[in-house]
This record gives sequence, structure tokens and C-alpha cells, in this order.
Amino acid sequence: MITTRFALMTGLLLTLGGCMTNATVEMTKAPFDATTQLTDGTTGATKEFLDPTTEFTSSTTPGALADNRLLRAKQKATAFATHTHENLRADIARGEGEYLASLAALAGVSADRWPDFQTTMAASYPTLFDEHMSVAQSNERVVEIGWANGYGRQLTARQ
Repeated sequence: MITTRFALMTGLLLTLGGCMTNATVEMTKAPFDATTQLTDGTTGATKEFLDPTTEFTSSTTPGALADNRLLRAKQKATAFATHTHENLRADIARGEGEYLASLAALAGVSADRWPDFQTTMAASYPTLFDEHMSVAQSNERVVEIGWANGYGRQLTARQ
């Protein structure tokens, strides 16, 4: 009888010990996982803030900085068009609106070119949002027309 109780008690303790060990390991590991996730996010955020400084200080060619800024501006305009596609589509259909104004600012359209830009975008609506095109193709066309009226026009004028 003592042998049976001893065997049962030993088995029970070993079983519970195994469960507690896994729980303990998970509880011990969780703060490290959370810290790692937080650190990765902080590193990414820090990198985003420091990238412009790094690009500025690493550029040795005078024209490279301007070209890099224009490339980033075009990437921002493309990202904006991608994330606000439907709102931008509605503004272009009306020929005015905050999303169209934001695209103009990102593409470098000057204030004196704004009325022409609005007219151009509204007139281009059928070709920008053709039902046979993908959203990506549509966004690409929107950005290209915006760019041609903004920074693209400025680059052509300089040359």
C-alpha cells in the first residue's frame, strides 16, 4: 500500500513538475520575446528618422542628394496613391479635393500650376481609371501625370 501511494505520488509530482516547467519556461521567455519585438520596432523607427541624415552625410556627389530626394518624393507619391486610391479617384473625378491637393504637393506641383493640374487630372480621368487596368497600373499613371506637372516639369526646365 505504501509502495502504491509512493508510486502514485511520485508519478503525480513528475507529471505536475513537467507541466510547471513548460509554463515556467514560457513565462520566463515571454519578457525576452516582447523586448526583442520592441527593440526591432524601435530600431526600425530610429532607422526611418536617421535615414535622411545618413543619406545627406554619405553623399559625396553634389547632384546625388537632389536625385535621391526626388526619388524618395516619387516613392512617397506612389505610396500615397496606393493607399488612398479610391479617395484620390473621387477627387480626380471632381477635379478638386484634399487627396488631389496632397498628390500635387507630393509630386511638386507649384501653386501657380495648380489650376492646370486640376484640369489635366480631371480630363485624364477616363485613361487613369480604365476598367481594364489594374489598380497598380492606374496608380502608376496617376503618379506619372502628377510628376510630369510637378518635379518632372522642373527637371525638364533645368536641362
